[in-house]
Formats: sequence, structure tokens, C-alpha cells
Amino acid sequence: MMKQLQCIFNVYDDLTTPSCHIMGLTYVSQVLNIHGRIYLNEQGINAQYSGPSKDALSYVEWLREDERFSNLLVQVSPTVNGHAFPKLKVQFKPLVQLEGGISDLPLLDPSKRATHLSPSEWKKKLESVDASNGKYVVLDVRNGYEWDIGHFRGAKRPEVDCFRSTSFGLSPLENINIYDPLADVDKEKTEILMYCTGGIRCDVYSTILREEGFKNLYTLKGGVSHYLENEGPAEWVGNLFVFDSRLSLPPSAYKPEAVNKAYIQENTSNEEKFAKCHLCGTLVHELRHRNCANLDCNLLFLCCQNCVTTFKGCCCSSCTTAPRLRPVLPGYERYKKWHVYRDMEMQVR
Repeated sequence: MMKQLQCIFNVYDDLTTPSCHIMGLTYVSQVLNIHGRIYLNEQGINAQYSGPSKDALSYVEWLREDERFSNLLVQVSPTVNGHAFPKLKVQFKPLVQLEGGISDLPLLDPSKRATHLSPSEWKKKLESVDASNGKYVVLDVRNGYEWDIGHFRGAKRPEVDCFRSTSFGLSPLENINIYDPLADVDKEKTEILMYCTGGIRCDVYSTILREEGFKNLYTLKGGVSHYLENEGPAEWVGNLFVFDSRLSLPPSAYKPEAVNKAYIQENTSNEEKFAKCHLCGTLVHELRHRNCANLDCNLLFLCCQNCVTTFKGCCCSSCTTAPRLRPVLPGYERYKKWHVYRDMEMQVR
């Protein structure tokens, strides 16, 4: 059985940590059947892997032999069709990207970041939240399309399509952004409960909010994936968007025993409020995105099966006549590289 390991190396150390990790890639690539992607820089490491259970867990055991990674938070979820990544690669790049960069942020200072809440603490916070009194804001620090297939109850949809352009809490008083959940809150008294997929974006963005004067900042330790693994779908609606070939995972992938009939019925009623087809607006039962078949568009969008057929897998009618049009995917897998379809077309001719 293939396992997806989401090793959140949410450590803010010196360069000895990434260099040690790079040395381990030889072990991974030559001995174990591991694919994945690793982003690293001076401020930390963000890594995800996939592989057969035996190889995946062997790598974790080997990694934890290094005392610097002995307390590493490892999140495991299943894959259905083999590897979740096409290959193993490492890149020197920011953990997350924001306009203006993050090199000047005090990420090495824990006091400048939000307070971490364990999954159980986060659950208790949400259960006690009364959004009407204005003392709490549940802040989704992800992209809008991630919210579209699943989110915590009470969290507004982020009106951003790329985290790079996130500007929550940065609106000047004379020009308040109506889509900003933090535009008109009391920075001294309001509790900001921030969450994202794995916890890294929250850690980074919380330093910005701290510098903007927000006092009561909390983040979900390990992100939504860690929460679902420990608490199941309590206070969560829908699926979790993931940045690999699977695109979407239901809560049952993390904690099968916690998803009962009552949850499924409740979740179905909530789906009607947000899971809509991008083209016709009807309810989408399969909470999973697809990419536009037009390579030069490649928009990630929700679509019902009728519109998939009618629009040839595209996000709009204009894309159906694009010069680089890929075939309609039969399911919800990701597209391959363009040359695969180009060569297939040439062979037909």
C-alpha cells in the first residue's frame, strides 16, 4: 500500500539542517522507493514524500536517528494509484511566497509567531466560538479554491487565488477591504484563529500580523491534515485540498473510524452552500478540482460531469477552441506533460 508522508519540517534553524537533509537524499533515491518534493532555504524545510509503506516508514525511522529531527511531526495518508509525486526533487526556494518576500520577517523568533494550538485545543476553541460577538475570527490562510472543497465552520472564503497576494489585516483604515476578515477588528481583544493545510503558511503570515499589532494570534499546529488525523471531521466541512496528484482527500482518509453516518448526512447538507460547478452553478458531489484542458489556461476549477462533457474538460467555451487542447480526463487525475499529448496526436496523423 502506498503512503503519502507529509513531513512538515516546520523548523527554523541554521543552514546545517537543510544540508544534512540533502545528504539524506542519496539514501532515499538509491535505497528506497520514495518520490516527493523538498523546498528548503535558510529559514526551514517544507517536504512531502510518497512511497510504499515499508519504504516510507523506513525513511522516517532513519531520519529520526538524527537528534535534530527526533521530534519530527510526520503525517501519513494513503494514496490509491501509486506515487502522489512523479519524481523526487529538491529546490532552494522560500517556504512560502509572498509579495515583497519573507526574508525580512522574524521567523527565527518564536515570540513573533502565533501561539500553536494542538488539534484538541483547536477543537475546543472552535466549539466555544460565537462569531456574532466579534471576539473571534476563524481565518483561512489558504487560497479560495482550497476553501471551495472544504473548510472549518465559520471561516470565510479567502478571496485570493494565490497565497502570494494574501493581504489579510493589511488594509488601511481609509480604504477598508470588504473581503478582508480582519479589516475592522479590535487588534487588542479579538482572537484570530488561523489555519492552513500543514501549518507553515500560518507560521509565516502570523509574523506579519504580529508586526501589524494583532495580539491574540493562534494557529493550528500541523495544519488541517494533522487535525483530521487526530480529531476527525469535527467542526470541518467537506474534503481537504492537497498539493499533489490526489488533489483532494476526505476526512476518512485520515481517521476512518471518526466518519459516521451522521457526519455524512450533515456534511451533505453543508455541501449545498459552497460546492458549486464553476460553469453551471449546480451542486458538485465530487469535492475534487480538475485543470482546464486548455494547457495555456490550466485553471483549477470545480465542475459537474455534464459540463465536463459539454465543454471538453475546459473551464469556459473560449478554451474549447484553444490550439493546445489536452484530451478530457476520464477521472480526476492530473494532466501529464504537454509533449505526451503532442506526440500522441502526431502518431495519429
